[in-house]
Amino acid sequence: MQHVERARLITFHVPSDQRLLAAFGEVALRHEHMNHVLKMTIKSLTGVTPAEALAATMFESSAQLRDRVRKIARKRLGDGAPLVRLQAMLAECKRLTEKRNDLVHGLWAQEIDGDAHVRDARGGTRPLPTVEELQELARELEQHTGRLNFERLEGFLLQALQNPPGPSRAA
Repeated sequence: MQHVERARLITFHVPSDQRLLAAFGEVALRHEHMNHVLKMTIKSLTGVTPAEALAATMFESSAQLRDRVRKIARKRLGDGAPLVRLQAMLAECKRLTEKRNDLVHGLWAQEIDGDAHVRDARGGTRPLPTVEELQELARELEQHTGRLNFERLEGFLLQALQNPPGPSRAA
């Protein structure tokens, strides 16, 4: 006899916990702050105005912004330590975006006679995040965004852009 899994009935779910919803909203806002700093990193790498950078990157996804930063940085910085440091920062941006995407793009649902959960695009489910988990993700986003912005304005990235690599010298 063949086992047939019966379809589970679900309903859309919006938590009533205002603290959870506020923490979810903070994650969304902090993520957009990170995207803005990626756009301003493009500005710094290219030397265009903030308005030009914003117009040129309007509606670009986080992945597109990271890819653009990576490509421009390789040309501007060469293959040295500043590029590797920036690539490491972009990898952290990707990790944080993936955590945020799992929540924002997941379907918040509740099975009839079951618990609320988040369904991902692959059909997997996980429990709703806690307020503390969301607050921790918001903190991570805030700290990483601040670090990237600092490096762009005062740190290794600014120094690398002020002292570009010279032509390689043959021995």
